[in-house]
Amino acid sequence: MASFYESELSKSLLVLAMAGTLAACGGGSGSSSDSDHDDDDHSEEEHAGGRLIYSVSDDSGLNMYDQTVESDDAYSTDVIATSTSGSTLVLAKSGLTAALLDGGAVSIVDSGLEHLVDEDGHTHDVSSAATTLTSGITTVITTHEYFSAYDGSTSTVLNAEDGAVVTTWTSVDYPTLALAGGHYLTFTDIDGSITIEVKEADGESLTAPVSATCNGDITATAQTEHLTQILCSNDSLLSVIAAEGETDTSFTITTDTSTTVADLTNLTATFSTYDVIAGWSTEANKLVLSKAHSDHVDTADISSELVADGIITVAAPSSDESEALGVLGTSGRFLALFYHAEGEELTIEGSSKFDLDTSISWSASDLLLADSEAFIAVNLAGNTLFFIDGHDGESYHLHSSAEGSSDLSALASAVLAHAQDDHDHDEDHDDEHDHDEEDGESDHDH
Repeated sequence: MASFYESELSKSLLVLAMAGTLAACGGGSGSSSDSDHDDDDHSEEEHAGGRLIYSVSDDSGLNMYDQTVESDDAYSTDVIATSTSGSTLVLAKSGLTAALLDGGAVSIVDSGLEHLVDEDGHTHDVSSAATTLTSGITTVITTHEYFSAYDGSTSTVLNAEDGAVVTTWTSVDYPTLALAGGHYLTFTDIDGSITIEVKEADGESLTAPVSATCNGDITATAQTEHLTQILCSNDSLLSVIAAEGETDTSFTITTDTSTTVADLTNLTATFSTYDVIAGWSTEANKLVLSKAHSDHVDTADISSELVADGIITVAAPSSDESEALGVLGTSGRFLALFYHAEGEELTIEGSSKFDLDTSISWSASDLLLADSEAFIAVNLAGNTLFFIDGHDGESYHLHSSAEGSSDLSALASAVLAHAQDDHDHDEDHDDEHDHDEEDGESDHDH
C-alpha cells in the first residue's frame, strides 16, 4: 500500500473536488521540482475537474472517480452496466464522450460534463446509449470527431457524440481513419504489405492517387488536424499531410526510415495548433517530436530530455493553447516537456521534473491521463491516484495524492473525461478542417 501524508490528503482532496474545480496552487506537498519555469508570477486559477471512468478486470460495470464532487463521494461503482469485465474505453477528441467496447458491442458513454464550464456550470449523471454495432467489433479508435469501429474486415465510422453511423468501409485491414475535407484513409493488405490510400467520401481514389506502403503490421496511428501518422512494424513512419486550399484539400504522404524514428513503438497526438505528434518507445527510452510543415514533416529527437529510467507512457493536455507533454517514468518520476513548434522551429524550451512516489512499484500497466491542463497518474500496485497540477500550461507540480478504491488495482481500461474551454486560434489556424456536414451524413459501403 502506498504511503502519503494523510493529514494533508483530506485538505487537498477537498480543494480538488470543491465546486467542481481543481485549484491551481503555488506548490505541491510531497514533491520536489527542478522546473525551468518561474511560478512566482502566477495567480491562482481554476479549471473544471474531470471524471476518471474505468473498467476493472475482475468485475463487470464501469466505475468512476469524480473530481466534480466532494471527496467523500468521489468513488462510485457501476455507473454504467456492462455485460463483461475489462471492457475497453476510448475517449473522444472532445473529451466529453467515450466509446465503450463491451463484448463486441459498441456504446457511447456520455460523461455528463458538457455544461461544466458554462457560466452556471453543472453536471449530469454518466449515461450510455447503444449503437447499431451489437457484436463482432474487436477494435475502436478515435479519428478526428469520430470513432472508427473494426470487426476484422469492416470499419464503421461513428459520430462520437451520438454514435450514429457516418460511413462504412468493407474489405479493409485496419480501422479507416477520417481526414480533413471529408476524405478518409484506408488500409488494405496486399501480398502481406499494407497499402495506405487517401480516398474520397464515396470510396473512390483521388484523381491523382495518394498512397504508400507499410511493409509490416500497423503498430500505432495518431492524428492532429492536418497530420496523420502511421507507425509500421518495420521501423518506418508514414505521415499523411493535409493542406487545405481555397476549393479543395490536397494530400502528401511521406515515409521516414531514418534512425530518428527507428525503434519507435507508440504515437501520442497533441492538441497543438502546429500539428505536433510525439513518437516514443519504452524499450529504447526514446522520444521524438514530429510536426506538419507545408508538404513535409519536421522531426526532432528529444530523448536527451528524458530521465534515465525509461518511459511508461506519454500524455498531452487537450487544450490547443498548450505545448506540453507529460511523461511518466518507470521509477515514478513525472516529466513535463514544454516544446515550441511555431514556424520552422521544433525545440524544447523547458521542463518540470519531480518524483510522484519512488517507494512503490511502477509498471507498464500504470496510466498517465490528461485533461485540458492537468494530469492524473494512476498507480495500480500502490492503489493510488496522483493529481498533477499546472499553471497556464507552463509549470507542473504534484498537487495531491489519494488512495484508490479497493478495485483500482484491477483497473483494465480508463479515460479521463473532461470539458474543454474554447480558445481563439491564430489567424493562420482558425479555419475549420473537419468533415463537411454533407460528407458526415453519408452512410454507404465502400
